[in-house]
Amino acid sequence: MKTKFFALLAAVLCLTACEKNNENTVSHKRDITYTIAPAASAIDNATTTTIHLETEAEWQALLDRFCDWAEGGSEVTFYNANRSTKDVATKDVTRFSTTSRTEMKRWMAQMEDEGKTVTVTYDSNTNTYNGIAYATAPHPQQNWVDLGLPSGLLWAKCNVGATTPEDYGNYYAWGETQTKSEYSWYTYKHGIGYNYLTKYCNATNFGYNGFTDTLTILESGDDAATTTLDSNAHIPTESEWDELIQYCSGEWTTLNAVYGYRFTGPNGNSIFLPAAGQHDSSGSTVIGDGEWGEYWSANLNTQYPCTAIDFHFTLYNGETMAGMRYDERPHGLTVRAVHPAQ
Repeated sequence: MKTKFFALLAAVLCLTACEKNNENTVSHKRDITYTIAPAASAIDNATTTTIHLETEAEWQALLDRFCDWAEGGSEVTFYNANRSTKDVATKDVTRFSTTSRTEMKRWMAQMEDEGKTVTVTYDSNTNTYNGIAYATAPHPQQNWVDLGLPSGLLWAKCNVGATTPEDYGNYYAWGETQTKSEYSWYTYKHGIGYNYLTKYCNATNFGYNGFTDTLTILESGDDAATTTLDSNAHIPTESEWDELIQYCSGEWTTLNAVYGYRFTGPNGNSIFLPAAGQHDSSGSTVIGDGEWGEYWSANLNTQYPCTAIDFHFTLYNGETMAGMRYDERPHGLTVRAVHPAQ
């Protein structure tokens, strides 16, 4: 009887320990953006900061600062930097109030881990922390197209920065998330020359002072689709482009008088990629628009790491040519996002 009791007690203690460990296994190695708005102040007076967290201790320290700011009369709103504030919906609202700082920190961490945008305030009259969390709204289904691919991957209906399928949208250097007026090595974020790379470099003769790292696929913070749309959207990998090419039929065509390439999936649904050309280092104007399309993948060209893999298509002597190749990383190419099945 005593043996059974101790066995049961050990099981309970083990279960409790597992539950506690599960609460603490979430990694917060990510970018967090937070906005501090003084009480009774116009939103124009709010300050927004993005911070990169490397350890759980840094995350806990930041949560303490959120409580400090709230106690000082400010409203603090924070969210994962890879999610856009415009995606926040007013539905699925979670509220929480407590007089315990520890409990408020636990709740804030839980809500952020669930992908919610969190706001915390403090009532000095009752010494109560008040939190409200909004679920991140999924992108409308009509913005994503199910082509019937084996992976179930959804492809965006429009280029990043575009509002219609035939719009060109924005142009991005590989690994950058902002548009700019010049696309050259002089303005490139991850290096100052083809053999002066400071990130995404697997060969010493291409790295700045011999720099190398193990990164061959874009991190989320360097992905224009992720940072512009939401944390689940991303620039297609080379293998995801290969799946699109393998399972869909493709043709050079027009849409509303705009030249481009249409992929039609096994289920009959299709997407149109406008022939938007590109920005290269020759100047600020777009070259090749109406003649060819060039869309980034998320993959570094490991043979020549000053370049990255892209999907290219054109009409040459009446024949459609389409496939994967590579281009210099500073060049401005268009981006078509993908998204896991919803």
